[in-house]
Amino acid sequence: MKEAKLVDLIEGALEVSNLASNTVLEIYQSEGHNVKSKQDGSPVTEADIASHQILTSGLTKLDKTIPILSEEGNASVMHDQNLFWLIDPLDGTKEFINKNGEFTVNIALIEYGSPILGIVFSPAVEENFYGAIGLGSFKVNGQERTKIFPKKQTQDECRVTLSKSHKSKDDEWFINECKKHFGTVHEVPTGSSLKLCRVAEGKADIYSRLGPTYQWDIAAGQAVVESAGGVVNDLSGIPLTYKFDPKLKNPYFYCSGDREFRWLEIFEKN
Repeated sequence: MKEAKLVDLIEGALEVSNLASNTVLEIYQSEGHNVKSKQDGSPVTEADIASHQILTSGLTKLDKTIPILSEEGNASVMHDQNLFWLIDPLDGTKEFINKNGEFTVNIALIEYGSPILGIVFSPAVEENFYGAIGLGSFKVNGQERTKIFPKKQTQDECRVTLSKSHKSKDDEWFINECKKHFGTVHEVPTGSSLKLCRVAEGKADIYSRLGPTYQWDIAAGQAVVESAGGVVNDLSGIPLTYKFDPKLKNPYFYCSGDREFRWLEIFEKN
């Protein structure tokens, strides 16, 4: 995609993200939430649906030729779709319900399987991020945009970001392995896609996910990380890729701010 077109889509998508985030925040701050269960047992709220409607309407107005795959949509598989939006209207619905604040609105633009643009807005904690390949990654505060960069890994210290709501056995295993390799290991509990953004902005070194995730959970954060200079790779060291398929799940993966560090040597022991 030409840079001028990408820049136009960034600005438009940021406006749409802001509208959706404001609506989600209004619902979050209201009394009580209508929570239902989807077929897979995961929860869905009125905030998920309202955000989905704002995002799909707004992104369609930006460019009606780009199809949209949303967690809350009913799209069918589209083969050979080379350009599409991949969105999660409310990532971290459990965080939303439990009122811990760390939920996000995610937008990714996928081109030939790779996320080239990602937007992660966190309305309750007012931490907003975006990144685009070739343009860098930024933290947004109102009209102010600050370029962000991950940190180089050292053997002295490792900061591991992991789920704020629960620590899995795989998390425990990974932390114990890190303790064998680094002088000091710090845990950075974080909710939703903010885990990837913590790596992108240099506040965490590594996020490992040795469990199932859907495409829309990760794509936006991956674009932010990769645009900042980090990686989001499967356990073979290959970057995650995406298809227009609502049932497709990601393989196990790790997110690192240091492209050169040999994380695979640790995962090979699992």
